[in-house]
Amino acid sequence: MINWPIDFPSIPSRPEARLQIALRPLREEDIEPIYLACQDPTISAFTRVPSPYELSMAEDFVRESDVAYRNHISASFAIELKNRDYPAGVFAGTIGLHSLQLGDHMAEIGYWMVKDFRGQGICSEALRLLSDFSFSIMGFRRLEALADFDNLASQKVMEAAGFARDGLLKNRATKRDGRQIDMALYSKVSG
Repeated sequence: MINWPIDFPSIPSRPEARLQIALRPLREEDIEPIYLACQDPTISAFTRVPSPYELSMAEDFVRESDVAYRNHISASFAIELKNRDYPAGVFAGTIGLHSLQLGDHMAEIGYWMVKDFRGQGICSEALRLLSDFSFSIMGFRRLEALADFDNLASQKVMEAAGFARDGLLKNRATKRDGRQIDMALYSKVSG
């Protein structure tokens, strides 16, 4: 059985982590940073984030995240980085659980990072945090993540966070232009 916390949790940084990040529920002040980040064509190229991305889409994403959480549909978190440059914390991206299969104790994880914060290990640490929380607190037994076959950076994120490549899913996703693409399937299991 999945232990879905009643209150949308914040997940603090791991004490031993090199990077001090936290995962927290999305807030109203995240709307503009999400909107601005999603103007980056790399995000829409490798995720299901639409392009063009309008401000109303960021508003809906943030404002509907609590309802989706309460209804056990998804759990979307802001990735917040804290360091000497950002002592109060700065929005660095999003990560979340979706495509839940609660009866099978399985969920898919998706994420994207603000361009300025890529390549620093922040996303891999966020993936570790959410994985640890999903296994130890919520009781998931399997987590999956998909990456566009050409998105080597995302595949490196998953590998750095302890995910193993299960295989290549041929013609798994349809791009907005109608092209059918292959996706790399990664997973991590509890225990």
